Amino acid sequence: MSARQELGRLEASGLIQIAALQPELEYLFRHALVQEAAYASLLKQDRRALHKAAAEAILTLHPDRQREFAPVVAMHLEQAGESARAAEYLVIAGEHALERFANKEAVAFFQRAIELVGDSQSDFRLRAAIGAAKAGWTFTATGREVADLEGAVAAGEQGDPRLLIDALFWIAYMRRQRGELAEASPELKRALERAVEIGGSLKGSSGSALPRALIGSYAAFLGNLRDGATQMRSALDDLEEQADPLSSAMIADFLAMTYARMGDFKEADEIVAFGQRYAARGDEIARVDIDIAQSAIDLERGDLEKATAQALSCSARAEDLGAFACVVASNVMLGSATLANDDAMSAKPPLERGDELCMVTNMAPFRTLTKGLLASTRAQLGDLPAGVVGWNEALESARGMQDRYGEARVLWARGRSYARQVTPDWNASLADLDEATKLFESMEARPSLARALFDRSKALRGLGRTSEAGEVENQGLQLGRRLGLKDAPFA
Repeated sequence: MSARQELGRLEASGLIQIAALQPELEYLFRHALVQEAAYASLLKQDRRALHKAAAEAILTLHPDRQREFAPVVAMHLEQAGESARAAEYLVIAGEHALERFANKEAVAFFQRAIELVGDSQSDFRLRAAIGAAKAGWTFTATGREVADLEGAVAAGEQGDPRLLIDALFWIAYMRRQRGELAEASPELKRALERAVEIGGSLKGSSGSALPRALIGSYAAFLGNLRDGATQMRSALDDLEEQADPLSSAMIADFLAMTYARMGDFKEADEIVAFGQRYAARGDEIARVDIDIAQSAIDLERGDLEKATAQALSCSARAEDLGAFACVVASNVMLGSATLANDDAMSAKPPLERGDELCMVTNMAPFRTLTKGLLASTRAQLGDLPAGVVGWNEALESARGMQDRYGEARVLWARGRSYARQVTPDWNASLADLDEATKLFESMEARPSLARALFDRSKALRGLGRTSEAGEVENQGLQLGRRLGLKDAPFA
């Protein structure tokens, strides 16, 4: 009896039913219990043989659709006891899921591949660990991603050097997101140095571009904005057409925001346009990420209405995607813009959501800004003691991570808040604003410097130092107008 006849008998008996006629004839069991009973009746060795035959049949019948069928092939191979081959197809399934922006599905495939991969499959293990990091960094912070990456690097030192560089980049990036410093974290320092070393051994300068870009972003975070921007720009030029869209878009984000913090808006706009081209080739998270950078530029420029609308859109899109890291960044921009418009009530919900998700995603670099902005919000709403507690926590966080820009922003916000109390504390305000302006000036953070100088002039005037206040006010106004700031009092 032929297979078609056997299937006809099973259908007639009510055990199976036709699921599809096109593009191929497909049958399903009518009930899961029937399927389970039939499966349980097979000897283990027969099950394995059938699973292997199913995998080979799919690969033979659909040689041009291996990526599409990779999850099914992997399942059959794993059940057939061929773990190493199953791991290979799980990696392919994960990469295919990433291309379709199914990030959570991709993470599951990659993590299972890591569990099954053999000792001789170092490149597949690297691909799985890198894929899991790329797919999961926006919505999870289990610590497993870094451990898997470091295990893959240790096992794959003789593997594909570009895969090693990519893995080391993600180790450094994710450790940096935890708030680790190269000076205090041997693992972070080793990842950066090893990536640069491997990249330097490759022909051309593109091999070391990713780690150089991360080192540049690290320099900018520590307050060395000009030096960090120079390093990132050089790396981004070398990265063109070499890195994947996500990595290129991320570096473009960092660089655009660094330029904006210095008031180099023309350069910031150019880099955002560059990042948008790469993000268009990536997933929706990459596109949200570059739009967050645009909101940051609008915020620094003083276009508060545009910054608010952009950040609000990014926050909603990121929430829909479950991209919690992007929600944090969006809500920081949204809270900053609404607070700058003296709307503390509207700033509170996004900042509280950002603070909550900072803990979920372990985004230490944003923790300082979130806590500092929340403290200012609470102070503006009349709860100065809560504001003081929040500012102290934010300053401790910033100084612990050597985040000079974050420290300056918190001091500036606290100084402004002291000046806005019913009975202003002009001495406390001036002390904070003095320190903030020095930090902004040393970093070349010119938009923030212009605004802090203007606020400092108010504190000086409050203390009766009118002549000095006039000079400082004029200095701030001239700088802000030279930069083309759009918010009051510069516009």
